Amino acid sequence: MKYFKEFQYYFGDIVGERKQVDNTIYSLDIETSSYLILNGKVLPAIQYLDLTEEEQKDAEFRSCMYIWMFSINDEVYYGRTWEDLKSFLIRLDYYNSNKKIVFIHNLSFEFQYLKSIFKFKNVLARKKHKVMKCEMADFNIEMRCTYMMSNCALKLLPKIFMLPVEKKVGDLDYTLLRTPATTLTEKELGYCEYDCLVIYYYIKRELETYTRVDKIPITSTGKVRRELKELVSDDWDYKRKVKKSININPHVYNLLQEAFAGGYTHANWIYTDEIQHNIESWDFTSSYPYILVSHQFPSTEFQKCIIKNKNQMLNKFAYLLVVEFKNIKCKYYNNFISQSKCNKIVKGVYDNGRIIEAESITITLTDIDFYFILDTYKFESYEIKESYYSRYDYLPKQFIEFVIEKYVNKTAYKNVEGMEVEYAKEKNKFNSLYGMSVTNMIRDEVIYDNELDWSERELENTEIIEKLNEEKKKAFLSFAYGVWVTAYARSNLLKNVIQLDEYVVYCDTDSMKLKEGYDKKVIENYNKFVVKKLQHVSKLMEIPYEKFSPKDSKGEKHIIGVFDNDGKYDEFITQGSKKYAYTKWIDKEKIKEDTNVQEIKGKRAKVLEITVAGVPKSGALGLKNLSEFKDNFVFDFKYTNKNLLMYCENQENCNIIDYQGNEYIVKDKSGCCIVPTTYVLGKALDYADLVSDNSSKRAKYKE
Repeated sequence: MKYFKEFQYYFGDIVGERKQVDNTIYSLDIETSSYLILNGKVLPAIQYLDLTEEEQKDAEFRSCMYIWMFSINDEVYYGRTWEDLKSFLIRLDYYNSNKKIVFIHNLSFEFQYLKSIFKFKNVLARKKHKVMKCEMADFNIEMRCTYMMSNCALKLLPKIFMLPVEKKVGDLDYTLLRTPATTLTEKELGYCEYDCLVIYYYIKRELETYTRVDKIPITSTGKVRRELKELVSDDWDYKRKVKKSININPHVYNLLQEAFAGGYTHANWIYTDEIQHNIESWDFTSSYPYILVSHQFPSTEFQKCIIKNKNQMLNKFAYLLVVEFKNIKCKYYNNFISQSKCNKIVKGVYDNGRIIEAESITITLTDIDFYFILDTYKFESYEIKESYYSRYDYLPKQFIEFVIEKYVNKTAYKNVEGMEVEYAKEKNKFNSLYGMSVTNMIRDEVIYDNELDWSERELENTEIIEKLNEEKKKAFLSFAYGVWVTAYARSNLLKNVIQLDEYVVYCDTDSMKLKEGYDKKVIENYNKFVVKKLQHVSKLMEIPYEKFSPKDSKGEKHIIGVFDNDGKYDEFITQGSKKYAYTKWIDKEKIKEDTNVQEIKGKRAKVLEITVAGVPKSGALGLKNLSEFKDNFVFDFKYTNKNLLMYCENQENCNIIDYQGNEYIVKDKSGCCIVPTTYVLGKALDYADLVSDNSSKRAKYKE
């Protein structure tokens, strides 16, 4: 790594004729220090958890940059101050005035510092602070986020994409207070250099596919989206079919948003808080892609109709309904209607966000969800307040073949030596297929202004209508597809759940954790149903059935959509949605440094693992045994390394003495202060009451 003053000149690798761009791989990374100001004293941020609750409230969060690294291909330069970086960019722009793309891993973080040093324009962000790309106002530079591009942590990129370098871990102690005056060792400088080199080699991999830096899609979903777009760009049969299914009625657009819901993630409250033994886990094989290729979807614009009850509904039509239920109560131990999806609830009783019973609810539903509620809840009456219908049909054959091709490739490349990169790319694309079907192109505008900072602007009704018509004109995918994908996924899972009700301990989108004694025929019968459905689509679409059940490198078949046994847990305990822990037996040689080993017998080891939203897997090290996984258990920072990120604005100049005794006046105006945090395990209050009881933003059209 070279000091920035050693940089002399670079003329770039210019490509393109009409729109010229420098095809050089540029990257930028910074290292920062976080600190606190408490009663006039400067403290390293790592001491945050040592403070009293009162002191934590009084502490001011601060941060500063102490080194930046800028790479030109695999040549990395560095400087210690923002003035150094300005000087470097001026020199680079002087010799090479062409447009340059600079890649930054987690651009949102760097942007929070850069915005008070440089001016920006054309900032593209999903929401405040979540920057995907931006342009520097005073330099011909566009910055892009490689985290959003890869959907992968920097330290994992080398392994997944078989890069010749690795992010160095542990060579830079983040707990030490540093400033631009802090002396850095060769080892620390090496750590800094490799962060840029990982980005360089990752982008080099992407150029094997996209050839130009400006042509690499800015999101992981964008890659599969572009591939499909190119495939169907001149396919008028595809466009004609999709166009028919895109709704431009703004009221229907609102109803589709209301009907859209995610996967079913829920714990069976009768088992919550208790250790269960010998639990088996069953997962769907690629649940969403299976639905895309095998189920029928709304294929025409929704039209208003007058439906009074289910007997008037026909199987050949998809329905969008607004329904009021009176005196409704679930028939099962598991509960299904999401409280957050109801438009109105009167006197509801809840099970961790799911409705057990209510005096009345009003909810917007697909016909799939409506039929399921009729089967699983008792009610005094229901009234269909609004109803719309669309003709059911399969998705275009071109799209089904596209999904199946991704599944075949992923299966073929898995665990094949020398095909690791191909597997990583195909897996990423395959996993993005669902995301592509629900990508929101009609969202409120997120605005960044150099003077006013971040703001949001709601779209006007006229703008929403314009965008709906634009989607119709492009005829790429219909949002209704995405709404029905998740509805089918919930239905497929829950039809099995209600048959195994008292044996179901926990569910998560495409999986079930089951107690001993459950009827395996339920799963066998479902898998037979899947095979029949795939055989039907195969024959109808004239797509070879082998593509729906491709073989891996060892000759083993993998049928898309079936339940697959994901192993057995020796013990299992849950505290609610996305909160569970378990022990299982593994081969002793698979033990890693951060594995919580409970017991060893011969060549086997019993390990304790957790799944808790917001807590890294390493948090399991904090548990002595499974019985500690209870309300108020604290996952300590020393096991999780979990941090809080605080956005700092309008920082005043601060005189800091670093850990080496060097004095320096920090002038950074904005940044991100990273402080250690703990996580306290707990249930929602209404859920805690239930368990202790022994009795049993899309943009919206303004109407």
